[in-house]
Amino acid sequence: MNVPFVFFASGRGSNFDAITAAGSFNIRALVTDRADALVIPKAKKLGIPTHVLPFPVGPAAELESRREQYGNELLSVLKPYAPRFLVLGGFMRILPRAVIQHFISGQGYSRIVNIHPSLLPSFPGRESYTQAFRYGAQVTGVTVHLVDEEMDSGPICAQEAFRIDDCKDETEVQARGLAIEHRLFVTTLQWVLPEKFEIIERKFVMPDQSHVRRICVRPS
Repeated sequence: MNVPFVFFASGRGSNFDAITAAGSFNIRALVTDRADALVIPKAKKLGIPTHVLPFPVGPAAELESRREQYGNELLSVLKPYAPRFLVLGGFMRILPRAVIQHFISGQGYSRIVNIHPSLLPSFPGRESYTQAFRYGAQVTGVTVHLVDEEMDSGPICAQEAFRIDDCKDETEVQARGLAIEHRLFVTTLQWVLPEKFEIIERKFVMPDQSHVRRICVRPS
């Protein structure tokens, strides 16, 4: 698949591993906000250009101006790679508005794809597997969605659920979830990146199908 994209991550990059292992994606570069992110040596080993862009530090009163500065820095870094998409896998920053607007397609949908460790709209934000476990949920899951200007609120590309009522702790929940993330992200990107879909009332419709393209596995 020759659709160029830049991958964003903040941590160890397990979803980066899954995508690069698939061997069919055109990753132009890696962007991270952490100099100690374990994904960095993985990208360098594969010869993928890597950029570390920490969020600017400053007083709370200047947060909006710092976000604007960060957006300009990101767009400057991205420009030489001419990515059609951004793919976010464990990137722990909300993208600035300028970046999101830059990747809006002519049809009005976002060309930024994120994977989130819950069945959105439940448990948005950080530590979602922990949130679900501590809440006492019997089921949680994984969501792949397009990114808009609100947190974890863009149109849902795909979801998969799994049971957690027999999990002993958050670590066990995370282990189950990561196995699903790695598979679901790859299979979803394979049909999202070529843009062979329409979005009607937040639902993905494939031109060669009469039904909405969603992956949702019901837990047994």
